[in-house]
Amino acid sequence: MKILQVSDAYYPFPGGVSEHLYSLSKYLRKRGHEVWILTTSYGKDDGKFNGYVRRVGRVLILPLNKSQITLTFDPLLPLKVQRFLRERKFDIVHTHGPLAPNLPGWTTILSPYPVVSTFHTSFVGFNWYKVAKIFFTPVWKKIKVAIAVSETAKKLMEPYFKGDYEIIPNGVDTERFKPDGERHEIYSKINGKTVLFVGRLEPRKGPDLLLKAFISRKKDFEKENVHLIFAGDGPLKESLTKMVPEGLKNRVHFLGFVPFEDLPRLYRGADVYTSPAIGGETFGLVLVEAMASGVPVVAANNEGYINVIKDGENGILVNVKYPNNYAEALLKVLRDGSLRRKLIENGLKTAKEYSWEKVAERVEGVYLRVLGLS
Repeated sequence: MKILQVSDAYYPFPGGVSEHLYSLSKYLRKRGHEVWILTTSYGKDDGKFNGYVRRVGRVLILPLNKSQITLTFDPLLPLKVQRFLRERKFDIVHTHGPLAPNLPGWTTILSPYPVVSTFHTSFVGFNWYKVAKIFFTPVWKKIKVAIAVSETAKKLMEPYFKGDYEIIPNGVDTERFKPDGERHEIYSKINGKTVLFVGRLEPRKGPDLLLKAFISRKKDFEKENVHLIFAGDGPLKESLTKMVPEGLKNRVHFLGFVPFEDLPRLYRGADVYTSPAIGGETFGLVLVEAMASGVPVVAANNEGYINVIKDGENGILVNVKYPNNYAEALLKVLRDGSLRRKLIENGLKTAKEYSWEKVAERVEGVYLRVLGLS
């Protein structure tokens, strides 16, 4: 099959959707398909990710949902999309998050080929699908099958958009994320245990809650010789840096943005991985990446992460808004060797269930069904 994947978010822009497109395309190609990606331009770093990629316009990054959204800006966007679709001739067009005035939305409307769409988004507070229903019903009607990455994602949509849903989770690239291999150089500079956070430093991801928990049990973390690593950039970076007490400055490390190729080395060196996201999650790809890397996970008990973590079995769920409780969960995993081993072993099993080999096969099955070939 000749397949087109479409998203405003793609590398070099970091995040779960970018990883999803990159890995899904990689594993569909392994299954013998020709896969193209249509996305926007992020500037000088585009060249690292330009194989079978067509970029149109330029990116607009806007604050929304206590996070950021990416949109493609180009006055001639519909014409350029239409021209590309005519040039290449695809069997299936797979758009990601098209219920918006964005590149996937335009592609869905203009596609002369069958369209499958994946929905990754959750919301903090207001459910924007209520508004999308008013403006984007024509887009929805073009979609043959809607793939939701979790039951949570489906429940957000279904009251407003009725149709053919398939739940297929995000995958993890177990060829990249695995326990064996080199560790990031930060670990050679730290003589002690480490708690790792990977993600944008923005309110929705909750890095401030992690830092408050660390500060609340300062003496306990010092006694266990624990260091805290923040990998990522974002609007909270300056305020987080100022929050760190003088006595903890040598234990809190801000790495800034970590390139795509360095993430596996970063995960596998940590003693605990944690994600205190306050909401807006439908799955939790970072959790599965950490599990595949052989790292125990402590995460926020939110509507998305419960799709991945069975509390006490393959990870720990905690109410991260209570600093003492959050800190206690981290300390328990750091101190309790038998619990660590259990979480690591079960986490590796979980990661295998979400391997991209399995996920890509299921997505391929949807394409075949839409084309009447299965």
